[in-house]
Amino acid sequence: MRRGILGLATVALVAASCGGTGAQPPPVPTCEIRFAAPPGFAPLPSFEEPYRDHVGLRLGFRDAARRELHVFSGIPGEIGEGLPAAGELDLSNGRTGVVLGQNTVWVVRWDEGDVCDPRAVLANGFRRKAFEQSLAQAGIVPDT
Repeated sequence: MRRGILGLATVALVAASCGGTGAQPPPVPTCEIRFAAPPGFAPLPSFEEPYRDHVGLRLGFRDAARRELHVFSGIPGEIGEGLPAAGELDLSNGRTGVVLGQNTVWVVRWDEGDVCDPRAVLANGFRRKAFEQSLAQAGIVPDT
């Protein structure tokens, strides 16, 4: 009986030390995505990717023609890997984006100098001109 009470006391002490009132780590920021889906595009499931110092986001949209737009913020990796370089675009935020792509698959990538880099928009089912028009409708590039 004495051994059982001692065991319960030990479990209670361990539980108290694990869930005590010690300092909690500060919450990490969730990256934001400033993107207004163009008319006719419906949202797809979104994803959050937790990292040590932030939470990255991916949003997706699809239209009736099954064209897709995917927007990334704070998810590291080679977005557009394997696509050929296709120039640069002036962005609405005063930065310049690198464009990759060909035919009907396009990516624009850029950095804003914080933990949510890189930012990117990936498009599938668009010709280059339609891709740039959708970026203007979404507020990523200036409307020309």
